[in-house]
Amino acid sequence: MSIKALASAVGLILVSTQATAQVAPQEDPFEAFEHSANLESPNDSVVIPIVGAMESTGIIAGTVASKTGVGQAGTQLVGFGAYSVNDSYIAFLGYYNFTLSERWRMDISGLQAEFMDSTFYVDPISGDASPADSGQPVDASYVQQDWFITFRYLLSEDHAAQSRLALQGGLPVEPEPIASTTFEVEPFYRAREVRARQGDNVHGKTLGISATLDRDTRDFWPSPSQGHHAYLKVDRDWGSEQRASYTRWEAQYSHYLDLGLSRWARQQTLALTAYLSDIPTWRKDDPSRQPDWFAQSVLGGSERLRGYGDERFNDRSALYYGAEYRAIPNWQPQNRLPFFNRYDFPWWQIAVFAELGNVEDRLALDDLHDGMKWSAGFGFRFFIERMVARADFGFSNEESLFHFTVNQPF
Repeated sequence: MSIKALASAVGLILVSTQATAQVAPQEDPFEAFEHSANLESPNDSVVIPIVGAMESTGIIAGTVASKTGVGQAGTQLVGFGAYSVNDSYIAFLGYYNFTLSERWRMDISGLQAEFMDSTFYVDPISGDASPADSGQPVDASYVQQDWFITFRYLLSEDHAAQSRLALQGGLPVEPEPIASTTFEVEPFYRAREVRARQGDNVHGKTLGISATLDRDTRDFWPSPSQGHHAYLKVDRDWGSEQRASYTRWEAQYSHYLDLGLSRWARQQTLALTAYLSDIPTWRKDDPSRQPDWFAQSVLGGSERLRGYGDERFNDRSALYYGAEYRAIPNWQPQNRLPFFNRYDFPWWQIAVFAELGNVEDRLALDDLHDGMKWSAGFGFRFFIERMVARADFGFSNEESLFHFTVNQPF
């Protein structure tokens, strides 16, 4: 683990404008913002400068900014921009919770980024990003584009119950499961380019529509202590002359067990999750029926198998198990520190996690359970201005990685 990685965990600097209202938004890569609309916040405008470092960027500095009530009460506009010493950059813009009717909501988000010093595993024969373990590591820059328009239908009216939560020290006074069910339809566009320093560049693109059914009974999304969260998602890309036609589905179930209080912790939780993904339209001997690597069933990155790089493993099917112990210490000194006591920063959290996962070229549970890859590590979570910032250190038998992102992994 590098000194640069450790520095970015403590390199979060906050500046906030003062007002009264609440914070909102969602998804890719800032999924946490969607839930924030359901929590009261002292600010309607927030600016969060961030300074840190990653292996792929070197020292990087940027700013997250958000403003609620843009164009309509309850909406939020979120922007993020960052630039690094090696000319890597990230630009993100999202507009969330626009009300179309009593039950319909809409989000729009877009991301453009380039990471100059990345490592990818490329198939030495085809030049494509590798399936599973066959590829060789290649130094490259990585260009990413993501665009989403999300239409969300509230199937149950309990979705607004989060706004009625009574909080003390950033946690519910009387936690209890709050059930909500939503259905989403999401047109999407995603493109990737691996600009290799040795060999040819690798391009990929997918364009289509996804549908998601989501059931959530967590008591408090930033740090749930009970309840469960489950979803089923189907992606469809009808293809073209340049890209494959495919259908992919994925399902995930997460459960939360309250471990009670201790002399040193005000909350302890065991979080468990299982994930399965498959591409039923896949044809093993026909590349025209296989989507590009990042649109396949993938493992690796900040969500699943955190001891490996983004999309390290990709194939037709993927299986993943994760367990995470989370604790919020009684010791919360940030509210007594100069500068930090000006902001809504009620708690920080420690986490220890262990993970297993595998990918295969067919949907067979026996094969997926055979020779599973492992990952383990620890992390810190910071509940700042109603947003969960996450810093995870993941280890595997291949490498050790630092991830800095938002929201809990599950």
